[in-house]
Parts: sequence; C-alpha cells; structure tokens
Amino acid sequence: MALKEAIELLKKGHAYAKRTKYKEALGYYNRALSLDPRCAEGLFLRASIYIDTGKYKEALEDCDKALALNQNYSDAWSKKALALYHLERYDDAIVASTRAASLNGNDVNAWYIKGVCLDEVGRSDEAQEAYGRSLELEIILDIQAESKKVRK
Repeated sequence: MALKEAIELLKKGHAYAKRTKYKEALGYYNRALSLDPRCAEGLFLRASIYIDTGKYKEALEDCDKALALNQNYSDAWSKKALALYHLERYDDAIVASTRAASLNGNDVNAWYIKGVCLDEVGRSDEAQEAYGRSLELEIILDIQAESKKVRK
C-alpha cells in the first residue's frame, strides 16, 4: 500500500513541478520518499527540483543515492552531470555525462552537458563532437515529434 501511495505522491509532485510550483512539488516528493526512501525515481525527481532551485549539492546527493540503488539509471547520471557542472566540477561532470550517454545514446542533455564541460577544460575538438551529437539528436527527435503530429 505504501508503494502505491508513494507513486501517487510522485505523480502529484510531478504535476506541480511541470507548472514550476517547486515548493509544492518538493513537498509531495518528500512525502513519497518518507514512505519509500529507496525510490530511485523519487530521488531523481527531487534532484530535478533542487537543480531548478539552485540547490546543486542537494541535487548531487539525491543523484548519488538514486545511483546507489540503480547504477544504470541514465537520467540520474545525466542529472548528476548537470549538478556537477553547476558546482564547477567539470571533469566529474564529463564522467557522469559520458556514463549517461553510454546508457542512453539519445540523451540530448547528456551530450550537451558533456560538450559544455569539455569546453570548460579546454578540450574543444571533443566538445564540438559532443555538441554535434546533441544537435543531431535534437533534430531527429524534433522530426519524430512532428511526424507523430502529422499522423494524428
């Protein structure tokens, strides 16, 4: 029963987060995590709120907790890379974004963060490759989205 309730709380929190009502979203995520502290998705969602509100250390902690539960959680690796970028830990962010991209080669954000961090450490040629992959994926995903609209 607690698991089902936690999932419902995460859904409500996500609805608030989409409307940038971060305080409310955080409240739902915290309640869900109090019911199920081993919920990797809840930790990831809360990390997203922390990123959006400038709490990068807290975001990193939640990403690490989520990854301790599931080392193959590509979105958590990508969010971790973003937190590390904001903390100016560029080499660590490159590692995290590379891991995210290896788990999900279509992760536009992972490729972009990797490019930004590679630029920050002076690896411009590699950065351009990462930016290129990010842009290529963005174009492909946009075409796919438009194609779905046309079919409806």
